[in-house]
Amino acid sequence: EILATAITFPPPQDGKGVVSYLTALTGLNEEICLGPDAKPLSEALKIIREALPNDAVLVGQSIDHDIAWLGLTSGKDFAYSVDIAEIFRQRTPKVLHEASAALKKMEESGDTRHVPMGEAGGVPGGEKAVAASSMDMSSDEYLGFATKYRSFSLRHVCVNLLGEDIQSGVHNPITDAKYSLILFHKYRNSSVTQLRIVRDALHRAPITPGFVAENSPVIDGVCVSSAAYRYKRAARTIWRWYSGKKSACC
Repeated sequence: EILATAITFPPPQDGKGVVSYLTALTGLNEEICLGPDAKPLSEALKIIREALPNDAVLVGQSIDHDIAWLGLTSGKDFAYSVDIAEIFRQRTPKVLHEASAALKKMEESGDTRHVPMGEAGGVPGGEKAVAASSMDMSSDEYLGFATKYRSFSLRHVCVNLLGEDIQSGVHNPITDAKYSLILFHKYRNSSVTQLRIVRDALHRAPITPGFVAENSPVIDGVCVSSAAYRYKRAARTIWRWYSGKKSACC
């Protein structure tokens, strides 16, 4: 079964040109990727497609990236997918003070779009609420201010909702898949109110550090986050300075 087996495939040209296997992050190394159990990418994709029934529901963290990379098609290779990140992401004002000002302006102008519709008719300005009812109530236009989403890492969600730290070291895709399913089944029937409470709790919880914060943004000279580029630029500057001084001395 897919969840019970980690499928690895060898890099092109038997590893020639591979700068790093990012072992500290992936747990992979040359021995694993070039070993007898490694499969060509085409064979790995064939295994996945054959194992998926047409009515399969794919569940995972930011799973759209994996689906696109594997070349799977919704309605053909599987039924539909569920992104764990979208279930738990928190919607917040893009600029807090602008949202506060917008709400204050609505209140002062008698705009009652945020008053329950059953009460709007008897409130001065209630006709504005009736007009606003034709809008998408989840849109920024209806709310009156711009919003954004804060997405949480799978580790942050598991630490705060399950009490499990699943990515304290090497990232294991089988473990990630397992806990994505646990979260899905635990919250799949939750009400909108329950999910709002959970999302708010995740938003207020202390930040869970990621791999880069706990280790390094650079592995074997490879940048694994945007934060790494300043280190590489600094290293190049120092090297150019050192090379220039060395040349001048010689």
